Amino acid sequence: MALFEELERVKLRFITTCEKLLVKECISEDDFEQILSLLDNLDDYTEEQLNEELARLTKGRFDLSFWENR
Repeated sequence: MALFEELERVKLRFITTCEKLLVKECISEDDFEQILSLLDNLDDYTEEQLNEELARLTKGRFDLSFWENR
């Protein structure tokens, strides 16, 4: 159960970061909705696909390497 809770915590931090990008108009509402969809369907993507989609939706501002530096 701890792993599930940790994953949910990371997802919430991820969403919060994306909300900040939305407020700063770095991403569109549509991009934000697509990011939420990615999170809801994580099991459907490889790490590479997820990284590519995040980079595309955020115009290169945000990808999985962002989390490696935290």
